[in-house]
Amino acid sequence: MTDRLAEDHTESRVAAGSTPVWREYGLVLLAALAFYFVSVAPGVLWQDSGLAQTRVLQHDLHGSLGLALSHPLYYLLAFAFQSLPFSEPAFKTNLVSVVFGALTVANIYLFLLVMTRRRISAAIGALSLLVAHTFWQHCALAEVYTVSTALLSVELLCLCQYCETGKSRWLLLLMLANGLGVSNHMLAVLSLACYAGFALWALRWKKLNISAVPMLAAAWLVGAGIYITLAVGAVRDGQPLGDVVRSALFGGSYADNVLNVAPGLKQIKNSVLYLGLNFPTPTALLVIPGLIAATRARLKPVGVSLLALLVIHLAWAVRYDVPDQYTFFIPAIVLLTALIGLGAARYLTGRSRIWRVLIVSAAALPILVYAAAPRLTRAAGLNLGTAREVPFRDSYAYFLQPWKTGYRGAERFADELRDTLPENAVLIADSTTARPIYYMRLTRGWRNDVLVYPPLKQSSDDSEVFSEAGLAEALNAGRVYVVTHKHNYSPQWLVDNYRVEPAGVLYRVVGRSSGATP
Repeated sequence: MTDRLAEDHTESRVAAGSTPVWREYGLVLLAALAFYFVSVAPGVLWQDSGLAQTRVLQHDLHGSLGLALSHPLYYLLAFAFQSLPFSEPAFKTNLVSVVFGALTVANIYLFLLVMTRRRISAAIGALSLLVAHTFWQHCALAEVYTVSTALLSVELLCLCQYCETGKSRWLLLLMLANGLGVSNHMLAVLSLACYAGFALWALRWKKLNISAVPMLAAAWLVGAGIYITLAVGAVRDGQPLGDVVRSALFGGSYADNVLNVAPGLKQIKNSVLYLGLNFPTPTALLVIPGLIAATRARLKPVGVSLLALLVIHLAWAVRYDVPDQYTFFIPAIVLLTALIGLGAARYLTGRSRIWRVLIVSAAALPILVYAAAPRLTRAAGLNLGTAREVPFRDSYAYFLQPWKTGYRGAERFADELRDTLPENAVLIADSTTARPIYYMRLTRGWRNDVLVYPPLKQSSDDSEVFSEAGLAEALNAGRVYVVTHKHNYSPQWLVDNYRVEPAGVLYRVVGRSSGATP
């Protein structure tokens, strides 16, 4: 009886939106901020994270990979974070992921509190998200996705408030948030399809006046205005309209990937592995009662919308054939943790306190799994699918452990090259390993006598400068070095025709391969 009275009291406070609920929200937000702050990388990074850190230094809002990969909202936020009065620029860029990841966790807690009226189920869902591998990993790096998930979680809260109050201003806020999501990442367009269906349902049952539709469209356009402005600017600068539209929808070269319909066996297999890595715990089974709870929720239209969003985002990620496919599961991971929270509320009804302790403990279990994963995976001889090893990066630890606490491998790599490369050397790097060098060159005056490929500022002359003929003198003098002497990581002519020998963390090009034609 006491527990039931406590639940009723919680329900009345949540319904009233009173201060205690927002105090809880603040505590969850602070806890998530502290958790991710400890986990975040302290400096410069590899791959796309290094690209983001370099673009921020250059105040580059457009990028060079097409409009769909410009992510202007993220970069505007990252520019603003540079005004923080501490640490180096790379760390301040990494903090964008920390802040918006923590906001996502707190928003999911609040969403589940509103939907279930039970703190324990809200805590289980939020904890499941807090430690989900890919989400946690992207809270530790300079990446755009936590801004997207923060906006997605705001959209869920707006749906709840609209269904609670019937006031169209919550739908206006939802559309504004989704428009901002598009200005951050085109993934938000997938959610827009679900909200369009929700609006049609509301119109059909007279819960929304047709006169509100233009206002909803206007709110979305305001949010998406940052992205639309970039596209309009490209047309104004003379780019053909068709090229701009393709760039806005697909980026520079991803049309085939985006339009891929049927996933192959490899993609399906990888999808199962990616989801398993995010939920290596019995708590994942709560998705099953969560599916039922969503269709019988107190705010049933919200529960059905949650399921629709999950189906759309999950289907997109499974069939998206790109090397970093796992990152596109992040919205689905957030939605799955909301289902876990709903499932917890349903499963725990009428059960003793010991079940709550067990399920909360199981929700935290992934931390132990990730701590042991590199050692166990290496001992079992399992291949992570990485094509090569990068100096100062243990692939097992880097990819299987989501935290990046104290990691300075990329900085050590750039420092090693600065100290060991001979005068007027040529370094053939790649899009992973060149990024920390760019960053160090922009912030710490990394050596200007070393010619680096690909260059920081690319031009039409690059193909001549870094051709076999263009590098003939350096090749003859033994001043050409490669990070990786493999296809896709070095120019084809160099891999096919030249021999290399180890030189510290690099390889030095020492001469032609036997049988190679001069």
